[in-house]
Amino acid sequence: MVLTLALLLVPPGWPQTLVGAALLGVVVWQGLVNHKRTDELIHGQHRLMALTQELRGKQLVIEQQNTNLAAEVQARTAELREANMRLAAANLELIELDKLRSAMLSNVSHELRTPLTGILGSAQNLRDGIAGGLTQAQHEYVEMIESDSGRLIRVVNELLEWSRLQSGHGHVQRASLALQPLVDDVFMLLRPAAERKGVRLEFIASAASTIEGDADKLKQILINLVDNAIKFSPAGAAVQLRAEQGPGGLRLCIADQGPGIDPEDAPHIFERFFRGHASDGTSGSGLGLAIARNLARLHGGDLTLQPPSARERGSIFTLCLPAAGVA
Repeated sequence: MVLTLALLLVPPGWPQTLVGAALLGVVVWQGLVNHKRTDELIHGQHRLMALTQELRGKQLVIEQQNTNLAAEVQARTAELREANMRLAAANLELIELDKLRSAMLSNVSHELRTPLTGILGSAQNLRDGIAGGLTQAQHEYVEMIESDSGRLIRVVNELLEWSRLQSGHGHVQRASLALQPLVDDVFMLLRPAAERKGVRLEFIASAASTIEGDADKLKQILINLVDNAIKFSPAGAAVQLRAEQGPGGLRLCIADQGPGIDPEDAPHIFERFFRGHASDGTSGSGLGLAIARNLARLHGGDLTLQPPSARERGSIFTLCLPAAGVA
């Protein structure tokens, strides 16, 4: 605009020609600039349209993939629902079979206990000479009958106890108990077996202890643990029962000097019917430790196997009982 006004005001001649040339140059330059911007704008528009189409295509692909995924999820969900229904039906069937098995086990055990008790009593009467004197061979056979029938009665009693625990009929009748008389009763019962193997029974307590629990069930736990310790102890060894009073309650540690628990067996030692590698030559049902742990937990405590130490031989089972009034 300035150049146009100057062109009108400048007198004719070479100044006016110079101004006109400058004006023409500006017009041409501005045209070229506008043309370039127009080309860039058109190119950008084409690029934007291409990107829009590309995005639309990707959106369609994503929508199709979402549709396929939704269909796949729906199909898998239906399969999972059907599998869950089959699993629930199988679980119910297993529960019913387990109930039936437990009932049959309990009934059979009850039926076996009476005749076995009669056999044991008859064998003891024969051994005591009630029916007359016995020869040495007859006496040995009677002792075998007495030993085997006693073992069978213990197995039957363990099966009955396990059946009661599994059916939820295990109850604890709590009372305040002195620990020393309880241990004395257990040791008196098991001392003949310990003497036959040449094993010493030792009780170590820092102070007189009183516990709260069911005397019969606590005796059953200790009898099982001490009896196992005697079975696996070599002649001349000692089985120790150590009482330790802690802030959470009482700890009873039963330690033997036997071969110890195989590391492969340790995680399964409290499973029902489990028989470890080291127990191949000993009798038992494989239920004793499972029952003992269940009875310990009924008291609000627990029964555990202490990890072996490099300096100690044998096995150490720890019975933890809560302080009075805690459970």
